[in-house]
Amino acid sequence: MKLSEKPVYLLAGLEVDPARNCLRRAGAEQVLRQKSFRVLLYLVEHRERLVTKEELLQNVWEGTAVTDDALVQIIVELRKVLGDDSRQPRFIRTIPKAGYHFIGPVEELSASSIQLGQSTVIEIEETASVQVEFEETLAPTPALPSPRWFNRKPVLLASLGSGLVIAVLTLLSFSQRPAARTEIALPHMPGKRTVAVLYFENQSGDRELDWLREGLTDMLITNLSRSRTLTLLSRQQLAALLGHIGQQNAVKLNLEDGLEIGRRAQAEMLILGRFARLGEQVRIDVSLHEARTGQLQAAEALVAERPELILGQLDLLALKLAQHLGATPAQEEASGGGLATVMTSNLDAYRYYSLALEQAQMYQFNEAIALLEKALALDPQFALAYARIGHIYAVRMGQGEKARPYLEKALQLNEQLPGRLSERDKLYIAAWSANASYDPERAIATYRELLARYPLETEAYQRLGWVLQRLDRNEEALQVIRQGLVTDPDEKDLYNALGGVCARLGRNDEALAAFQRYIQLTPNDPNAWDSLGGFHQLLGQYEPAAAAYSRALALNPESRIAIIHLGTLYVRQGRYRAAIEQFQRHFQIARDDNQRARSFQYTAAVYLKQSDLPRAAAAIKEEVKYGPDSLWNSLVLALAHGEQTAAQKLNAAIFTPANYNLNNERGFLRHWNYQRGYVALKQGRTDEAINHFRAAVRQWPLEWNYDSYEDCLANAYLELGRTDEAIAEYERILKINPHYPLAQYHLGQAYERKGERAQARAAYERFLQVWQAADADIPEVLKAKTWLANSQ
Repeated sequence: MKLSEKPVYLLAGLEVDPARNCLRRAGAEQVLRQKSFRVLLYLVEHRERLVTKEELLQNVWEGTAVTDDALVQIIVELRKVLGDDSRQPRFIRTIPKAGYHFIGPVEELSASSIQLGQSTVIEIEETASVQVEFEETLAPTPALPSPRWFNRKPVLLASLGSGLVIAVLTLLSFSQRPAARTEIALPHMPGKRTVAVLYFENQSGDRELDWLREGLTDMLITNLSRSRTLTLLSRQQLAALLGHIGQQNAVKLNLEDGLEIGRRAQAEMLILGRFARLGEQVRIDVSLHEARTGQLQAAEALVAERPELILGQLDLLALKLAQHLGATPAQEEASGGGLATVMTSNLDAYRYYSLALEQAQMYQFNEAIALLEKALALDPQFALAYARIGHIYAVRMGQGEKARPYLEKALQLNEQLPGRLSERDKLYIAAWSANASYDPERAIATYRELLARYPLETEAYQRLGWVLQRLDRNEEALQVIRQGLVTDPDEKDLYNALGGVCARLGRNDEALAAFQRYIQLTPNDPNAWDSLGGFHQLLGQYEPAAAAYSRALALNPESRIAIIHLGTLYVRQGRYRAAIEQFQRHFQIARDDNQRARSFQYTAAVYLKQSDLPRAAAAIKEEVKYGPDSLWNSLVLALAHGEQTAAQKLNAAIFTPANYNLNNERGFLRHWNYQRGYVALKQGRTDEAINHFRAAVRQWPLEWNYDSYEDCLANAYLELGRTDEAIAEYERILKINPHYPLAQYHLGQAYERKGERAQARAAYERFLQVWQAADADIPEVLKAKTWLANSQ
C-alpha cells in the first residue's frame, strides 16, 4: 500500500497519521520522536499479534546496532503519551523476554476524511536516562551474605553501584506474584471533588520570600481541606509526585506539569499560583483549571500591603476558590475561623514552621527544632509547631522525656481552641505520644487505626514498620512497608525502611536492591548513600561502605551522620587516627552540646580501645562537660583504674528502668546487655556476665556503631580461660564476616594458648591481611607481627 493510501488510526483520542508521519490530538500535533512514532505505528499495524523485540529493532532501526534499552525508553515514552501503565496496560502489553502486543481499541479512518492542520513535527533530543518497564523479567541476582544469626556463608559484594538497574528490578519481584503498581491517587467519593494545588512560582525571585513557594501551597491545602466537599492532595503527596516526574526541585511548574500531576493523582481540578513582591506589597495570583483538559475555570488575585498580612487575606482567596469549586464551606466550618485561627496568625511563625518541615525531611533534626522554637516564640498558641517538636524528639531522636511536654501542650491548646488540630493530626500525636512513653503496643494500635482511616499516609506505614522492627516483629514490618509501597511505589523513605527490615531478615539481595532504589529516587540525598554504607558495614564490606559514606560527604560535607559513620568504619578497620580525625571534624561542625558530646564520646571510646587511659580521660572530661548524662565511658575508665566506689555510683545512674525502656524502644538491647555484661565481668560476676553477653549476641547490632559487640561472648570466654568455647565463638563469627574486627587476632591468641601453633599462625596472618590498612603501632598489630617473627 502506498504511504498516502494508508489509513489514519484513531486510538485514545489520538490520530496516528502515517502519511504525514505525525501524531495529533484534537487537531493539534503532539510532540513525539520519529523513532517512537515508527514503533507505535508498527505495533498498531501489527496489533493482531505479538511483535518481537528483534522484529522492532530490525524494522525501525533497519539493522543499526542499538541496545534493548533504547526500545524500552521508547515504550515508556509511548505509555506516557497514551496514558498507559505497564502494570495494568490498556494499550501496550509487555510479554516478558519476548516483545510487545498492542491491545488497545483502534479505529481506521481514511486519510482524506481527516482535516489536517499545518503544524510541524517536533523532534525531541535523545537522553541517557534509564527508565524501567515494570513487566520486564530479569534473572535473579546472586544471593548476598546474611548477618551471623541466619548462618549463611558470606560472599563479597560487587563494586559499589554496579547492577543498579538489575537490583531495582529484582526489588520489584519480591513476591511470587508482584502487586500491581498504584500511584498516589486521591479517593473519589460521591459528592466530593478531588483537587491538587501545585507549588507557587516566585516571579520576583525574592529569596526572602522563596519559602512561600511551598508555604502558600500548604496554606491553601490546609484551608480548602476544611470543606467537607473537597479532597485535597497533601503537601507530602505533592512532593512525592513531583519527584516521580523529575520536577521536585523545579523553580517553575507550568500547566503541563499540573496536568501530569492531575493524571497521576486522579485529581479533577488543579490550582496553579504565582506571587511577586512589588515594594512592600505582595501580589498573589491563582488560576483554577480542569485537570483533564487544562481548561481555565477561574482566576483570582489578592494584594497584601505587607507580607505579614498574607495569612489573613488568604482565607478570603480560599473562600473564593471554594465557591468556584462549588464547595462553599458549611456554616459551622466557616464560623470556625480562618487559616490564621487554625494554624497561626503570624506569617513569620508559619515561615519557620514550613522551613522546619523541610529540615526534618533532610534529617536535620536540631535545625528543625530550632526553627520550630522560633515559630513558638512568635506564636505561643501554634499547636502544630508544638506537635512537630514532640514528633522529632519522640520518633526521630528517641528522646521521649523531651517529647512529652510538647505533645501534651499541642493537645491542651486544641482543647482550649478547638479546631487547631485535625482528626488526623490527633491520631498522629497519639502515636507519637505512645513512642514518647515507650509504649510500642499502643503506638502500633494507633498507627493501624490511622491507616484504616487514612490509607494514603505513607509516613504512618514507615513509622509502624519501624516500631515493629524494634520489637523484632520483622515479618509484620515487611508486610506493612510493602503495603505502603503499594500506596506509593516511589516513596524513598519506605525503601530505606525496606532495606533495613530485609537486612534484619537476612534477605540481603532484596535489602541491597531497596537501598539502591532509595538512591535512584533521591541520588543527591546524603542519607540515601549513608544508609547504603551502613548496610555494607554491617556485612563487613568496608571498601564499598567507605565509598558510600564518602559519596554522602561529597554531596554534603557537613553531613554529621555520615562523618560519624565513616569514623566508626575506620575504627573497625584499625585506622584509629583517621577515626579520631573524623570525630574531631564532627566536633568542628557540631551545632549543639549533644553533638559536641557525641564527638568526644566516640573519641574517648577509641582511646579506651587502645588502653590509652590519659587521653581517654581527657576526652571523657570534654564529653561530660558537653553532655552531663554521658556516663558510660566514665564508668569504663573508673573500672580500668579500679575505682570501685565511683564505678558503683555510675553503675546505679546508668542501669535504670528508664534507660532500659529507652534502649528497648530504640532497638538497642544488644548495647544494653553488652554494657551489663562488661560491668559484671570486670567486677567478677562471671555467670551474670556470660548470660548478658549471650543475650547481647541474640539481639540486632547497631550496624553503624564503632563496635557491634558481636565478639563480646567470645572475648569473655577467652578472658576466663574457656579456650575451646572462645574458639567456637570466633569461628562462628568469622564464617559470617571474615573481616570482623580483631576476631582473627583473638582466635590466634586462643590457638596460641592451646599450643596449636599452625592454627595460630594462620589466624595471625589472616588478621594482618584483613587489617593491612590499620595503624602500624596498634598493640595487636605489633604483637601479631612479633609472634610470627619469633615462630619462624
